[in-house]
Amino acid sequence: MLLTLFGISVLVFTMLRVVPGNIADILFDSAGMIDTAEKAKLEKELGLDRPIAVQYGHWISGLAHGDLGYSYVSEKPAIDEIAPRIPITAKLAGLALLFAIAFGVPLGVISAVKQNSRLDYTLRVISLSGLSMPSFWLGLLILMAFVKFFGTIPIYSATPAGFWSALGSTACRPRRLAFAAQRWSCV
Repeated sequence: MLLTLFGISVLVFTMLRVVPGNIADILFDSAGMIDTAEKAKLEKELGLDRPIAVQYGHWISGLAHGDLGYSYVSEKPAIDEIAPRIPITAKLAGLALLFAIAFGVPLGVISAVKQNSRLDYTLRVISLSGLSMPSFWLGLLILMAFVKFFGTIPIYSATPAGFWSALGSTACRPRRLAFAAQRWSCV
């Protein structure tokens, strides 16, 4: 597994460096700057003037030490953007797993007990249809059904103040979180 992760990281890192343009180009284009000396200075600051192997070594060592980089959009370290969202993602994943178990196990037992019956065939068709459908399409169908029956789409929009506050937060709306978990348990 570690070898696969290493190979993927090398492949993705190399592909991102080989394509035309880099972060310096993006930053300069968005700011409307054209001074090549400043651009060269920024590339040197970011280490983009070094060979790809050296850049990768620097990046992977930073990653091993917990340095995920810097967000140029929010002008904060990337970990400060990611950490507050981890508890919400964990709650959603846990609830989705709970929904999947709560519906999947009983329906699987019923299907096994009533083997080769009309109910078993119906449950097989429904479960295989759900597995065969692309997740984005199934999610869209669930959203459309929710709008049709309830007239609204619950959007999870609680922005946590920080990692620890989000971990123990009761601010998330259980109905909205349950809807999102139900959607992901089907996917």
